[in-house]
Amino acid sequence: MNTINKPAENMGGLVKIWAVPYNVYSLNGKTVTFSSTDNICEIYCSPDSRQHLEPPERTDAGIIFNTQVTGFVPGNIQSIRLTLENLENRKVVAIFRDGNGDFWMAGSYLSPLIFSSAFSTGKNTSDRSGHEISLSGQTLEKAKCIDNPF
Repeated sequence: MNTINKPAENMGGLVKIWAVPYNVYSLNGKTVTFSSTDNICEIYCSPDSRQHLEPPERTDAGIIFNTQVTGFVPGNIQSIRLTLENLENRKVVAIFRDGNGDFWMAGSYLSPLIFSSAFSTGKNTSDRSGHEISLSGQTLEKAKCIDNPF
């Protein structure tokens, strides 16, 4: 008999997000190594804005996952805009750390995620101003738990 027990820790949300070019890593078990770290981008997002979703979708070919890693990057200074423009439409894998301290990798060489961002000032002075980011795509597998790659 299989049993699902209550986890000792179950903190929601993500703590950090990295966008990694889809073709600069290798995965051996839970160990990730990079051939280059030059174009890896650690992305600061407002607390409580980061999220990982991977709802399954049944297709004729089997199950796929509509994977999304999202967050909100506050501000609109030139350096942020240039970095996000450089990432726009790039094929990436997402590495993220969850609220429990575990590292995860979503996407792969064969089914990479696509980076996108959208800027908004909001309508009122109390609204937040910045960039909604998304690393999304259809993947063949759920995110994998990995060792700390950094």
